[in-house]
Amino acid sequence: MILVIKLPLPIVILASGNGTNARVLMDYAEENPEKAQVVALISDRSGVPALELAKEFGVQTYVVDYRNESTLLTLLQSKKPSWAFLAGYKRKVGKGFLEFFWDESLGFSRIMNVHPSLLPAFPGLLAYEQAFHAGVKISGVTVHLVDSGIDTGKAILQESFIRDDNDTLESFEKKGKKLEHKLFLSALKLAIAERIQMIHSPGGISYISTNG
Repeated sequence: MILVIKLPLPIVILASGNGTNARVLMDYAEENPEKAQVVALISDRSGVPALELAKEFGVQTYVVDYRNESTLLTLLQSKKPSWAFLAGYKRKVGKGFLEFFWDESLGFSRIMNVHPSLLPAFPGLLAYEQAFHAGVKISGVTVHLVDSGIDTGKAILQESFIRDDNDTLESFEKKGKKLEHKLFLSALKLAIAERIQMIHSPGGISYISTNG
């Protein structure tokens, strides 16, 4: 008889701000240590709430200047994460970072980002503000794979919410944040279950499948 022991999925979180999305992932890992382990939380900025939050969960924290990719890669090599989750990380990742997480069998880098809009609408920073001031009636949240562009990777999960006539920017953003937490956790569960695949059609078009 062969005993198969499945180890928890090691992940690294990158965050630049309050860490509300990072909290969702760390909460899940703490409650399900057999399924996921947050091996580090990395920020490009010192003193941000996400770092203190990670310490409360007993997660090791690091501050690495986004321009110093060699230091970042050395850290990743020591931690050996399978996936990276960008939780409010406000920097574009470099070529070396993408290559570190590249999975030849899947055809993409094992990096996910949560973005506060229905991509491809309103990419980049301040997406809630962009959408709100544009007067959209429907907005939403996208979890997508990360590539060399800015919010250009293929979408994994996407969900919308309706803007009410009496919504302020604050209430509009609050609706989106609720979806961010929901979808980012779902994305982690997909990664744990290994249900994310790149599918190539006979016509040469690639798309993402979550296998049901």
